[in-house]
Amino acid sequence: MSEKYQEKNQKFVERALKISKKLPIASVYPLNDEALKGAILAHEMNLVDPIIIGPKKELEKIAKNINKDLSQYEVIDVLDMKEAAKKAVELVKENRAKAILKGSLDTSILLKAVLSKDTGIRANRRISNCYICDTPFYKKTLIYTDVGINILPNLKTKVDILLNAIDVARSIGIEKPKIAILSCIEKVNEEIISTMDAKALVDMAKEGIFKDVILEGPLSFDIAFSKKIADDKNFPSKVAGDVDIALFPNLDASNIAVKQLELFSKAECGSLALGAKVPVLINSRNTTAKERALSCVFAKLYYENIQNK
Repeated sequence: MSEKYQEKNQKFVERALKISKKLPIASVYPLNDEALKGAILAHEMNLVDPIIIGPKKELEKIAKNINKDLSQYEVIDVLDMKEAAKKAVELVKENRAKAILKGSLDTSILLKAVLSKDTGIRANRRISNCYICDTPFYKKTLIYTDVGINILPNLKTKVDILLNAIDVARSIGIEKPKIAILSCIEKVNEEIISTMDAKALVDMAKEGIFKDVILEGPLSFDIAFSKKIADDKNFPSKVAGDVDIALFPNLDASNIAVKQLELFSKAECGSLALGAKVPVLINSRNTTAKERALSCVFAKLYYENIQNK
């Protein structure tokens, strides 16, 4: 079984399907139709082998409601969502899962288990979330970050957010990503922290902290995404109108921006959070099964990329 995605995303699907081995993934507490259907759809598309964690009786009711049979899947009967999140982390530690797919539990509950100092699966970087979007109104795949985790990131956190996003870009074939460090203006202003952070990140790029990127900032949103506007404002730029990664100053700005992208520009997005020992697929509660499966596409491409390094 397969799904037809928008043009740019379909190419990623086809690339992921060329990887013969399915990615073992922990599907955590998928207690609504779209969450459970997403894990099953990703399996039917030959992307993943899900281990489904949650209350078995309720899961069976949902499966019946969406005309799916759970008997072919491993289902771990866990009643409590906190325990389900802990179980997903255990599966990673046991090397039985190479990614975690969020179901219908709160993101904070899942991340608490993932990031626990005693029992979690922390890695060396701060965890952050990328939305990888195909919109018909833009020529390239867009990576927006951080969309779902860090509320008001400081400069140190933004370094990790960028490094994570660059890894995502490379995993989908963008070898030298063009990065826009966004703010409300394109000039450095000491009273606007995001412009000061942007300048610092640009300086770090010049020092080689971010390898093989073209990074500019601060950039206002209109300059970042329109070469014409950049030219009209006499703003020389190698990034304007050709952005691969957009780093937002805070969670308010990024979350609003990505929802505008989805609602007004027909964007089709997958979600991938890096910074833990495995990718965590954090979807909004209203995310469709099709887009949840798309997140699995990106997780599989990411895993293949790190295996080949």
